[in-house]
Amino acid sequence: MTRGTNRLWRQAAATVSLAGLGLGLAVSSVLPGTRAQTPAASPTVVEIAADLHVLALLSDGTVSALGNNRSGQLGRPKVTRGFLPVARVELPLKAIQIAAGEDASYAVLSDGSVWAWGRGYAGNLGAAVAGTERHTPMAVPGLRNVAQIAVDGEAVMAILDDGTVRAWGELPAIVTGGQSVFPGVTTPRTIEGLKDIVGLAGGSASGFALTRDGRVFGWGNNRKGQLGRGSESATPLPPGEVTGLRDVVSIAYTNGVAAAVTRDGRVFTWGDNGQAGLGNGLHGDTGDPGQPTPQPVKGIADAIEAKAGTFGRHFIVRRRNQTLIGWGNSDWGQLGAGVSGDHQPTPAAIKLPGVEDFWLGGNFSFARTTDGAVWFWGEESAAPGLLGLRGNQRVPVKVALTKFVP
Repeated sequence: MTRGTNRLWRQAAATVSLAGLGLGLAVSSVLPGTRAQTPAASPTVVEIAADLHVLALLSDGTVSALGNNRSGQLGRPKVTRGFLPVARVELPLKAIQIAAGEDASYAVLSDGSVWAWGRGYAGNLGAAVAGTERHTPMAVPGLRNVAQIAVDGEAVMAILDDGTVRAWGELPAIVTGGQSVFPGVTTPRTIEGLKDIVGLAGGSASGFALTRDGRVFGWGNNRKGQLGRGSESATPLPPGEVTGLRDVVSIAYTNGVAAAVTRDGRVFTWGDNGQAGLGNGLHGDTGDPGQPTPQPVKGIADAIEAKAGTFGRHFIVRRRNQTLIGWGNSDWGQLGAGVSGDHQPTPAAIKLPGVEDFWLGGNFSFARTTDGAVWFWGEESAAPGLLGLRGNQRVPVKVALTKFVP
């Protein structure tokens, strides 16, 4: 979401809150013999974020959580095993965005604050945590006016309304003054050299930022050319512009390889091809050099946005015809293209029409179609809880909305 979009979300959330109060008063004052107002429709799924657990942002601004809860990341007392059913996460205001990290959960609220809960070993909850876990949401201290967050593992980044970026948790040494901070940074720090930012991607080793005018900046590890500057380097690098990219509208990053979608519908990739993430038909060995200069992925000229799985190590792109296409690691069927095992080095189409949004997390993938239905595919640990099925799901399967709506 852009900063402007998030401001509209906040305004809408405030309006909904007042409207909800007014509706409650109206219903309570209905006289006998008069017609009661029609009950509000059940909320729908606006966004999904997942790691081993699943978060859902609903259309009424509430957040629900289900799945693994070994560190209290569902916002309730921890349970070491099992896939827990959905329950609402108690938050003080309506949420406008959610994110899932490694055993941790995050929500940006309508007032621009960030709330975090779950495992905080690396400082990724934005505060010192006794015993490394916090099972109830709390605000990240001192962080205000947040428009958007990005989480990968135990690294967290946030875009503020003024276009600057803050980061905390497990961060590249280049962001922490050249010295590694173990296990991580508790207080959000400014990433210097970034301004007018509208999008983020990356994690503990390398990060990327998209500017409003369509340029991409990267920082951190560049051993396989994953910063896209035309060469590899043994030492981490500060923020610098990716070579030759213009008019970028979407960025994604996972496991040493990055992808960018340009306004004309092309997809460019660069970096490490160890998981077939370049989409060029090849699968690189661990000792192979990377691709330090962005190159177009063949056969895609109508892309809208790209997203990456975290430890799923796969890319999926949404196209203008409302279909999806993906490549990369396919061990758990997380590409949804009917393949599993090893890798998918060439983009493969996903047979699901009418996709209006999609989300990748962990070894799972989700999509919402134009009829409001939610679909799941990927690693088997979530399949029994979401679908009542066993085994890796290699193609999209519809999930009952009651799985996400308490």
